[in-house]
Amino acid sequence: MSELTNIKQTSSTFKETMLRFAKNNMGFVSVFISVMAILFALLIGALLISLVGIDPWEAISYLWKGSFGNRYGFGETLTRFVPLLFSSLSFTVAHKSGFFNVGAEGQILAGAIGAVLVAAYVEGLPPVLHVTLAILAGVLFGAIWAGIAGVLKILLGSNELINTMMLNYVAVLLVEYLIHGPLKPADSYLYVSATILPSAKLPIILSKTPLHLGFVISLVVTVGVFYLLYRTPVGYQMRMVGANLKAASYAGVNIVGVTIVALVTTGGLAGMGGAIELLGTQYKVSNGFSLGYGYDGIGVAVMGRYHPVGIVLSTLLFSVIRVGMGAMQRGAGVPFPLLNVIQGLIIIFVIASGYLTNKLSETVIGGRA
Repeated sequence: MSELTNIKQTSSTFKETMLRFAKNNMGFVSVFISVMAILFALLIGALLISLVGIDPWEAISYLWKGSFGNRYGFGETLTRFVPLLFSSLSFTVAHKSGFFNVGAEGQILAGAIGAVLVAAYVEGLPPVLHVTLAILAGVLFGAIWAGIAGVLKILLGSNELINTMMLNYVAVLLVEYLIHGPLKPADSYLYVSATILPSAKLPIILSKTPLHLGFVISLVVTVGVFYLLYRTPVGYQMRMVGANLKAASYAGVNIVGVTIVALVTTGGLAGMGGAIELLGTQYKVSNGFSLGYGYDGIGVAVMGRYHPVGIVLSTLLFSVIRVGMGAMQRGAGVPFPLLNVIQGLIIIFVIASGYLTNKLSETVIGGRA
């Protein structure tokens, strides 16, 4: 009995020590759990890769080599980072404001359309002014596209989830119409828009890579977005409306005004992402312009738990996955469907790690992490 009692006491002491450590180092514990989730997902992915007769360690090494193993891969990863970050910021602002915006994909396309009208057809401007006006046009078009769903919600009470989702398809069809007609150059055999003028192109900030100034702009905008949400009266009102609409109305918050600000911000951010993708990377609008950035941005925001640091880190993870998975396919011959499975495993396990972190936080602190 004495040995059993000692074992129980030792176990209880160890548990108390671990809980105390977790309480005092919650940030470290959260990161550790997330890293272990990624490693566990990669381990399962390695087992699946081995089942198709490919060396799993060689395949996974291409994930690192493709995204960070060389100068070009590093630049490509950070280039993919930019539109994903804008998309996740767009969803975050909408979520915090109680507006469920799943239309960033369409708003990115709308922003690209607005930007190309200025960047490709307005001549004689100095580079700084030309780039600025093109980005502002992208913001305006993205905000208008989100505003369509907002007007339907405010005036008719329509569900914004359905409206923003359907507007994605409308935007895709609008792009297809424009590149087959009004925006298609007369001398082109390809269904694309006119190429933007040199004065509208964002400068490259890392030589011999595609990394452009949009990366810096995206980080600055991230700081600005969270300053707006957490350091300004209108940001406080946006979060209040998102948390409890009835309480916000009772407190005298102008619901319609705050909703309009949220709509302009969420659509403008996605539109800015489309504009910067055009000015820094693709230079013309074509079918498949967005590559699913608007949809991935939802997962990025959820994984980052709507926190600025978390969103930046989860955006970086998604960028590594996008670039590294392509390298795995080219270098090791991993089948594309299997790459999608591995990507899904990583996302699922990281989201699950967030759930575990919250539960642990509730245990040791009595609140959410």
